[in-house]
Amino acid sequence: MRRDTWFAMAAVVILGSFRVSGVDAADVPEIAALLQRPIVGPDAGLTEVQWYCDQRVPGMPAVKSVDEWEREAARIRAAVLDRIVYRGEAARWRDAPTQVEWLEAIDGGPGYRIRKLRYEALPGLWIPALLYVPEHLAGRVPAVLNVNGHTPLGKQYPPKQIRCINQAKRGMLALNIEWVGMGQLAGLGFDHYRMNQLDLCGTSGWAPFYLNMRRGLDVLLSLEHTDPARVAVTGLSGGGWQTIVLSALDTRVTLSNPVAGHSSFKTRTWHVKDLGDSEQTPNDLATICDYTHLTAMLAPRPILLTYNLHDDCCFEGAYALEPLLAAAQPIFRLYGREEALRSETQLRGR
Repeated sequence: MRRDTWFAMAAVVILGSFRVSGVDAADVPEIAALLQRPIVGPDAGLTEVQWYCDQRVPGMPAVKSVDEWEREAARIRAAVLDRIVYRGEAARWRDAPTQVEWLEAIDGGPGYRIRKLRYEALPGLWIPALLYVPEHLAGRVPAVLNVNGHTPLGKQYPPKQIRCINQAKRGMLALNIEWVGMGQLAGLGFDHYRMNQLDLCGTSGWAPFYLNMRRGLDVLLSLEHTDPARVAVTGLSGGGWQTIVLSALDTRVTLSNPVAGHSSFKTRTWHVKDLGDSEQTPNDLATICDYTHLTAMLAPRPILLTYNLHDDCCFEGAYALEPLLAAAQPIFRLYGREEALRSETQLRGR
């Protein structure tokens, strides 16, 4: 027990003895001062939980070679997939073939066209998507999986469309996929907090989120003109979260740009605005690894960590970026690829 708590309890005992003797404790300055101090302040419960959680988040291992790190990264990747993503009934969804239905084409603008499609993320869950295609397409070209965050507009979010158009006009294949609970998948049945009900039933609530993006990557890599050596993933906020998770767990991603979408669990412990929706802090993930590990697991593949210095939502670069860099830089250094880990902090909020 803390010393000041003992003092406060002693003051209560002393107060009782004074009352028995007929002396008013308010007339004794030392006792009055002790009685004014709170025994349990309004923040004590939260602070104790924060310290409890902080001490139990796994730290980065002290590896000394590339081989040692790659064994550790493979262990983490397998554990997360087996114990977190594909737990329970979700194990049956893991190896199912990716079903795709190609729909009509849409006239784009100068330099690109758009193709509608949908794909089955897991049995019965179809994800709407748009493929932005360069007007003149030949040979193998870079491909980008564009994931979006928490916006009711979903894949039609104007900045996301502009990004996809820009990529296509630069000669890239740009796949714009819908996210669970957003856009065409909005509605009570797709609410992000439904995943907690799946967890209570013994099946991973994380699986639909992961398969939503992993199957999108399957579609992108199945295209005739996709260069598998040049496959990128990017997104903002919840899209940034999708980017780091998919890029860390699926080594088919060769370039990653998560934007304002993740921070260490230790950071989240003290900056509660970073907790995010349930999928961003899934059950048991922190018993295996932290987002510091996921960031380092990109090595030696290039990654650009982009944050807002001050953000009106969460994941501010002012506090979120440094722990991730501190964890990942030594790993990239082992590979001699320090330049592959880059960061960018924007001055404006979203």
